[in-house]
Amino acid sequence: MKRSFIREILEVIGSDTVSFAGGLPDESLFPIEAMQKASQEVLSTPGALQYSITAGIPTLRQKLADYYTGMGLETKSENILITTGAQQALDLISRIYFREGTVVEAPAYLGALNAFSANDCPMYPVPLNDSGLDLHTFEEMFKQTKRAYLMCDFQNPTGICYSDEVRQKLARIAIHHNGIIVEDGAYMELFFEERLAPMSLYAPDHTLHVGSFSKTLAPGLRLGWIRGDEKLLQPILALKERADLHTSALSQHLAERFWESGLFGKHLRKIRSAYKRKCDALADELTSQLSDFCFIKPKGGMFIYGTFPEEIDAKELALACLKNGAVFVPGGEFYPDTCVSSEARFNFSNTTPEEMRRGISIIAQTYKAYMHQKK
Repeated sequence: MKRSFIREILEVIGSDTVSFAGGLPDESLFPIEAMQKASQEVLSTPGALQYSITAGIPTLRQKLADYYTGMGLETKSENILITTGAQQALDLISRIYFREGTVVEAPAYLGALNAFSANDCPMYPVPLNDSGLDLHTFEEMFKQTKRAYLMCDFQNPTGICYSDEVRQKLARIAIHHNGIIVEDGAYMELFFEERLAPMSLYAPDHTLHVGSFSKTLAPGLRLGWIRGDEKLLQPILALKERADLHTSALSQHLAERFWESGLFGKHLRKIRSAYKRKCDALADELTSQLSDFCFIKPKGGMFIYGTFPEEIDAKELALACLKNGAVFVPGGEFYPDTCVSSEARFNFSNTTPEEMRRGISIIAQTYKAYMHQKK
C-alpha cells in the first residue's frame, strides 16, 4: 500500500529544513494556558478517564448541534457522531457508503484519497475551477455513483472556496438524484473575510458534513465529527463501535470544557488573523523570489496552490529542494492516480516570515539550477 508523500516527508526532514509540506497548525497559537486550566477541571472527576458511549459525550455533541443550528442548519445532538479525527470519519464513511464508488475533486485532499483507496473504493475525479468544480461533469458522474466527496471551504490542496451558487446547485443535484454528498469542512472556520453557509445547509438529508478540531484547536486531541441524518449515521456508528468503541473521552471532555469557557470564539479570531498575515507573507515571498510560480492567493485555509511552467516535474523539484533544506508538496500527489505535474502546494500556517524568506530563497535557487539543467 502506497504511503502518503506528506507523512513520509515529515519523518525525514531535518530540524533545519524549512517545510511547506504538512498542514500543521502554528504551535505558538495553541491555547496552552486555557487547556491546562481545562485539564485540571476535567481531571477533577474520574469520569473523564472512564469508557464512554460510541457516539460521543452528550455535552460536546449538543454544543456541535447548537453550532450548526446557529448557522441555519437545524441539528440535534442525535445528528452528531464524534470520531477520532476527521480522518477516521472519512475512513468509516467510505467503508459504508463508497464501496461502489464516489466522485472526488481533482486535485483532492490526499488523506481522503488514501482512505478511499485503502478501502478499495473506486474514485471518479472531476476537475476544479475557480468557483468550485465542473458541474456538468460532476452531475454526469454523480448520476452513476450517487456518492461524492467534496471540500467546499478553502479546499485542500487548492485553497478554492466554492461559491454559494455552486453549493446550492450541488445540493439540488444531490436531492434530484437521491444521492449523498460528503462535505469536508475541516477549514471552514479559517476564513479571512467571510464564512459561507455549508453546502449541507441546502440538502441536510442528502449530506454528511465532516468537521474537525485539528485546525481550530489542536490536532493532538484527534477529535472530529460527522453531522448527518440519524439514518445515515446509524451504520457508521455501528462500524465505529467495532473499530474503537469510542473516541478518547479525555479529549472530548477537554474540548467541551474549553468551549464552555467561552474562549473558543476569541481563539478562532486570533488564528484567522495570524493565518491571514502568514498567507500574505508567503504570497509576497513567492511573488518576489519565485515569479515563475503562478497562483491565486486564497481567502482562507492553510495553503497556497499553483503551477510552475508546464515542463517542470514538481516532484523532481521538490526532492531536489529537500536535499537543499526546503520542501513543498508536488501537486501530482493530490490526484487519485499520482501523476507527473507542474502543480505544487505550499503551507503557510507552520512557518514564520523569516523561515518563509529563507525557504523560498532555497527553493528559488534550486529551481534556477533545475531549469538550467533542463536546457
